[in-house]
Amino acid sequence: MKLKPLNLLKLAGVASLALGMQAAQTAVAETFPDKPVKVVVPFPAAGGTDTITRIVTDKLADVLGQPMVIENRGGGNTIIGAHAAANAPADGYTLMSTLDMTMTILPAVYQSLPFDPQADFDPVSLLARVPALFVAHPSVPANNLQELIEYSKEHPNELNYASAVLYGQLLGEQLKSVSGLSYTYVPYKGAAEAMNALVGGNVDFLMLDIATGLGFINEGKLKALAITSPERNPQLPDVPTVGEAGYPELEMSVWYALYAPDGTPRDRIDTINAGVREVLALPEVQKRLQELGHDAAPSSPEELAAMIQTDSVKWAKAAKDGNIRLD
Repeated sequence: MKLKPLNLLKLAGVASLALGMQAAQTAVAETFPDKPVKVVVPFPAAGGTDTITRIVTDKLADVLGQPMVIENRGGGNTIIGAHAAANAPADGYTLMSTLDMTMTILPAVYQSLPFDPQADFDPVSLLARVPALFVAHPSVPANNLQELIEYSKEHPNELNYASAVLYGQLLGEQLKSVSGLSYTYVPYKGAAEAMNALVGGNVDFLMLDIATGLGFINEGKLKALAITSPERNPQLPDVPTVGEAGYPELEMSVWYALYAPDGTPRDRIDTINAGVREVLALPEVQKRLQELGHDAAPSSPEELAAMIQTDSVKWAKAAKDGNIRLD
């Protein structure tokens, strides 16, 4: 029997179909994410970082098409949770959402850490920013930062400055360094304890984020002396900035960001980064963050890395000036 010549067009079609099926199978295999993504938050549930993370990840789950599972691992100034996240597989399915202090302050104050904050994580995206406030008990005879500094110079070491977080301790030392203000430092184990001490008049002033302090200020239980943002805040338009007080070097913001274990594939980081940008552009997300005193602040991984470097230098100097070292 004589064989018919092959139909080249048909052969080409079969080959094209086979290649298409192979490409489709590869695409399915490389789809990310194709299972839930865990987000380690190195703080207890219901705190500020947990709240901001949930606002973002609730919507990010819709964008990525997979659940975002929050795992709260608080303790040790974020060290416990961050250590766990650093040792997770670098596959994009474990992320960490934390305050900037994990990356910028821990290396400045701890003599040793069980992980390298900058080497063991890849930046993914900034999430939100919130400025800080210097606030005082209403009985303190000062209505702004300049008056507080003048009072302290006339009454050396009479003022008590409270803090429960490394931010507050370091910013207080920086304030001392640039202004000559004097105070006695009073440490507290938790932010709620420090706030209760201030509202109760047991200490004179402290630093906190605007989201935490706004209600107390509006109720007259505290008075705001200065805000650490470059411009005045619309929610507290009468509160001058630290720059207006003559100390622009005190400008800072507390910021939240998302990270992946070092070595996570860049395409997966980019997928998450694009999702975060989409979420932070949503009006309802921006409104929710603003209600808490925060600003949505997406970034590229490179922009986040640059912020880490800049703030690390600042906090290292503050720790050195204040001789703050922790075991």
